[in-house]
Amino acid sequence: MELRQLIETLLRRKWVVIYIFGAVFLTIFIGTLVVTPSYDSTAKVLLRKSPASSSMLASIGLQGSSQSQAALGDTDRADYLALAAVSPVADQVIAELDLKRERTRSRLMKAVPGLKWVFGLLGVDVTATLEAMTAETLLDQSLLSVIFPRPYVALEQYEDTDIIHITAYSTDPDDAMRIANAMAKYFITEELKRVSEDYRGVKVFVDSNITKAKNEYLESLNVVKQFKEKEKSINLDTESTSLLQKISDLKKNVDDNRLSLVKVSSSIRNMESQLKSLQKYQKSSEQMKDNDMVVNLKITLRDLYLTLAETKSKYTSENPYVIDLENKIARNKELLEQEMVKVYGGETISIDPVYQDLIIKLAENYADQASYESQAKTLPKIIARYESEMMQLPGKVSAYSKLALDVTVTQDIYNSLLQSQYQVGMAESMALSNIYIVEDGKAPSRNDPKHKSPSLFLNTIIAVLLGSTFSIAAVFLIEYFDVTVKTSQDLKAFQHITFLGSVFKLKKKDSRTIDSANLKSPLRETFRSIRNSIKFVSLDKPIKSFVVTSATAGEGKTFFSSNIGISLALEGKKVLIIDGDLRRPALHKQFDQPNSKGLTNFLVGEATIEEIQVKTGVSGLSIMTTGPIPPDPAKLVESHKMQQLISDMKDIYDIVIIDAPPVLPASDAMVFGEGIVMIIESSRLSKAVLNDLFETIKKSKIDFYGVVLNKDKDYGSSYYAYYQ
Repeated sequence: MELRQLIETLLRRKWVVIYIFGAVFLTIFIGTLVVTPSYDSTAKVLLRKSPASSSMLASIGLQGSSQSQAALGDTDRADYLALAAVSPVADQVIAELDLKRERTRSRLMKAVPGLKWVFGLLGVDVTATLEAMTAETLLDQSLLSVIFPRPYVALEQYEDTDIIHITAYSTDPDDAMRIANAMAKYFITEELKRVSEDYRGVKVFVDSNITKAKNEYLESLNVVKQFKEKEKSINLDTESTSLLQKISDLKKNVDDNRLSLVKVSSSIRNMESQLKSLQKYQKSSEQMKDNDMVVNLKITLRDLYLTLAETKSKYTSENPYVIDLENKIARNKELLEQEMVKVYGGETISIDPVYQDLIIKLAENYADQASYESQAKTLPKIIARYESEMMQLPGKVSAYSKLALDVTVTQDIYNSLLQSQYQVGMAESMALSNIYIVEDGKAPSRNDPKHKSPSLFLNTIIAVLLGSTFSIAAVFLIEYFDVTVKTSQDLKAFQHITFLGSVFKLKKKDSRTIDSANLKSPLRETFRSIRNSIKFVSLDKPIKSFVVTSATAGEGKTFFSSNIGISLALEGKKVLIIDGDLRRPALHKQFDQPNSKGLTNFLVGEATIEEIQVKTGVSGLSIMTTGPIPPDPAKLVESHKMQQLISDMKDIYDIVIIDAPPVLPASDAMVFGEGIVMIIESSRLSKAVLNDLFETIKKSKIDFYGVVLNKDKDYGSSYYAYYQ
């Protein structure tokens, strides 16, 4: 669509544009003025794992811990952002600040007079105006909260940094500040609890076994001391010493394996909890427990690790059997990872890869768990075999070896538990430095537009944009479904139909007839143009008469007949306008003449032809009104006397114009047998109806001079302004 056509369309539908634009603009503008303003305050939290802390953890043997990496990855950032918006954090904020919100019905009762009385009749409690907030409402902004503001919190990562913005909104600036700062505080508190849970399982295990290990170690020392005092001296050969060392190492491995199993089990629980806390993984976490493939792969890995442990006790690491088992374990690990990715949703992970690391780590932990569980079954069997060999040693040597072994094993276990206790304690204390509040929220000024919403300035711009968009869209939607003829271009699109011209839509103050004294009258110029078009329809044979009609009533045929007659008379022609609409005559009203005697009186022989010709105030123009409306108009129109009258009038006048009834209700216009000028009102009839009508006229073999578009808004907007 060309720019000119676009502008014309908008001008033609200007009231649609005005109404819709006004409705949208006023709704947003007034809504902005009446809505209670909301203020925001932002606390900024930095996520940073201290390099010093990471170094210390590595130095005490915890380099592989989940908390030891100094740099944060995408998974870590996503985890922190999700964990900041969980219910435990919000619940503590609500409890500390005693947050409440005004009930919706209370706001409605204030806004709508009489609603309180209606609620009272319905048994609704109208006295309780406030209700306690929930974590869900504090962490969620709904459309209703925009109309009726209440406290809520929004969290977002600041660009690509390790800073999280905790922004609180409230109708009170001080409340917004308090909520933001409380959210930051309890976010850190809950994060520290979560971090400590990584070590809680290990700590419980260590604390519950360390005293027992110490007592067993001291007891074994005492037994060896007593044995030495009794037996005086014992000599162990090389074979005995080697066997004793093997058993000691294996028993230490049993204890280390048990501790590792506790650690990896705790890590698995935490990872599963992390995934389950996220809404989109909840279903997948439940499916994981019931997935046959995952369960079978875990069992297979456990069996392979069991076989590997037994094989390694007999052969070296370079043995083909050992290498084959290790390859099978690697393949099963890959299958386990792939199956877990499927369960947790491959499409989701490909779109949001931030959690893929976590899922792969979980699969690795499952594999490690299978390894530790298999070793827990295998190691005691190997130890039993070596102990059986030790029993074959000579009496005193065998007894002493067993006692010395107990001392070594209990000492190793006790030392291992002491080291683990130290490591866990250090890790818990160093986790304090992972999260920092770098900027507290501040109470915004009530007049600060940056921290106040809704913004009148911004909403005014939005109202203008939305109003313009909706109104223009509505215009084009109406245009798309509107199949009526609206412009001259629509009429020109009909093939073999002559377009004679357009008559602009008159304003209420405008005269309905041409002012002969005003030479620059827009109406006069319009009909002069149409008059010339009618002349050029038939150059070989001058037009002596024509019928003016329309498709339906009220399209302006009488208005046109009157003014084209005046235009022709002003040119110096002798013109007669006959009101041929014997059903709904209107010509006499146009010229302010009585209709007591006219055409019907002449046709029934009650008046002479001279008596029914009425001169008008325009020189050279006469009219012939209908007179009384007959009971059978069609019979009079089709009569020979009517045809003879028209023929006689052609001899007297230069031009005879017949104002005929509309074509669709009656066929009188074609009965007159004269050339037809069709008046079409803009935006009245569909193109399909007009096309059928034009085809009907053509088939009647009557001359069809052309069509005139009446009430053309496009034509009038520019043409009328030119002559003002």
